[in-house]
Amino acid sequence: MDAPRPRWLERLVGETRQTILELLQRSDQTVQELADGIGISANAVRGHLSALERDGLVMKREARRDTGGKPAMLYALSQEGDELFPKAYATVLLALLEVLDDRIGPNQVKEALSEVGARAARPARGSPEERVRAAAEVLESLGGTVEVRRENGTWRIQGFSCPLSSVIDQDARVCGLAETLVQRTTGGAVTEQCERECRARCSFRISFPARAGTTG
Repeated sequence: MDAPRPRWLERLVGETRQTILELLQRSDQTVQELADGIGISANAVRGHLSALERDGLVMKREARRDTGGKPAMLYALSQEGDELFPKAYATVLLALLEVLDDRIGPNQVKEALSEVGARAARPARGSPEERVRAAAEVLESLGGTVEVRRENGTWRIQGFSCPLSSVIDQDARVCGLAETLVQRTTGGAVTEQCERECRARCSFRISFPARAGTTG
């Protein structure tokens, strides 16, 4: 039995384009295969694929070379397109944290999360502003939406979303991962001030010594 279709995705891209994305989630396909699967013309499929490719949701792959025929271009989901579909990241991560709590203890789990943040960080190089912006870029690469602000002699990375929000409302220790990431990337003193009520939002205040180095 097929799972219910996510209605928000249909509203975002339209019913036909959602069907194309769902078919490409199963396998790479040619224009004609998509047309046959949906029941529309190949030209109509090309129009939808052009729009989806422009939006970064699908991409072309190496042509399929069938014996005796003209190679047919294959279309596939891009990473961004694949991320539109629900994933079990939060469920798996929370279950993993529970197992680790039982096996190594809560304190060691907290330390392990900080180590993950340290490994995801960039080396602290450049001016304070360059370091803060580098930390913001790393957070955005993980799926967050953030803004860098200058506030009363300190810096703030203000988030408008949190890439780990579905986990944090049940285990706030995960915030330590992002805090260590910011600290290691900036080399400054970091105060985590994340919002966790209603909708989780990252927020970090970063301060530097009066004569912070410029080379890290």
